[in-house]
Amino acid sequence: MLSKDKTIQAIRNAGIVGAGGGGFPTYVKLQSEVDTVVANGSECEPILSSDRTMMVKNAKALIDGMQVVINATGAKHGIIGIKGHYHDAVDALKKVLPKDGSIKLHLLENYYPAGDEFLLVYETTGKIIPEGGIPLNVGVVVSNVITFMQIADGVHGKPVTERAVTLAGEFNKPQVVTAPIGTTYNDLIKVAGGFAREDVILIDGGPMMGKIVDDWNAGIAKTTSGILALPKDNFIVRMKQKPLAQMVRQSKSACCQCFRCSDLCPRNLLGHELYPHATMRTIDYNLTNPTKHITSAFLCSQCGVCELVACDFMMLSPRKIYAAYRQELVKKGVRNPHNKKPVKVREGFEMRKLAIPTLMKKTGLTGYGEKLEYTQDVASKIVRIPLNKHAGAPALPIVMVGDKLRKCDVIAASPEDKLGTVYHASIAGTVSAITQDFIEITGSR
Repeated sequence: MLSKDKTIQAIRNAGIVGAGGGGFPTYVKLQSEVDTVVANGSECEPILSSDRTMMVKNAKALIDGMQVVINATGAKHGIIGIKGHYHDAVDALKKVLPKDGSIKLHLLENYYPAGDEFLLVYETTGKIIPEGGIPLNVGVVVSNVITFMQIADGVHGKPVTERAVTLAGEFNKPQVVTAPIGTTYNDLIKVAGGFAREDVILIDGGPMMGKIVDDWNAGIAKTTSGILALPKDNFIVRMKQKPLAQMVRQSKSACCQCFRCSDLCPRNLLGHELYPHATMRTIDYNLTNPTKHITSAFLCSQCGVCELVACDFMMLSPRKIYAAYRQELVKKGVRNPHNKKPVKVREGFEMRKLAIPTLMKKTGLTGYGEKLEYTQDVASKIVRIPLNKHAGAPALPIVMVGDKLRKCDVIAASPEDKLGTVYHASIAGTVSAITQDFIEITGSR
């Protein structure tokens, strides 16, 4: 095993960030001393199969990566949180678990959002993260299972140049593939056999928290867990496309204060003072003296339960209101004033968990939920590697147009004195374009 300092440097050099979607630079987490290391194998979003697939294919690498982090942080043990019905992944992991019991499985129920790190920490350790806190506050480090696999490679000098991606929804050939970072959405559409219908919208990520893709010529990021093709008239698509101004007008006139959004809010269930129904009564953007129901925007995880499940009939969006409030509060220099430390979850916690089959039915996703099989490693001729899809300072190019590159060569990096990451060439080729957002590499012929 490398020393702690050398491990941290190796992880930084490898350009590893949270593969689950957050994109937080992983080396920072390894600087801490904790009691428990938790691997997030819940595949939080419905439809996606990337994490499950890679746990089956690379179970040993997940264990190896966890052991690296356990050693670096001084943790006593590790826990893999995984859905209990992922029988193939559970069986694969059981075969490689350490004999000393230092890493164990914790089987999770099939509910959303089981992969939210606040819920995952509670489910696996019984600890409740304070309001506005992070897992480190309760002695825990959490990372996605694919991140741990990348760590296992990173300590041996292999950087992040590819990732598993679920291609699901209205594709002719839904599947899971491994693709170079920067592979364009258009190229992956071709890999998936094109669309099964014409009127589709692409979503990068899962249906609940993913973002609509406007430019199909752009490249996938280190955080791209899936690409979904959904019909334009799908409920989720319509809600994602609804402008904030329209949502504000509707919310002022139509919110009936039914409490369903607060009753189902995952963070509320953990004991946090987050009441979406009460926040909906505050919509006037008068932030001169913001109330607790306005500043509670800092506590919202943007999971979408309030918008896509609790308010599926009135079609209002506390989530969008929270996001807008938070943006305005940050602009005004307001810091999160909430720091309550709940000692127990709310009564009814178990009964109010949102079962994935219920979520699928209510959001019009039934039919897309079958487990997808891994099919291939995609060979991309052109990649457009995004430089700003991570937490922290954007990465700055260190190459020029015309430069010849080998796969794994460093092409961009965030400033050393700032939070950020490093990017590497995901294919061998020539730098054919550089913008403030991406570096394009055209593969060798």
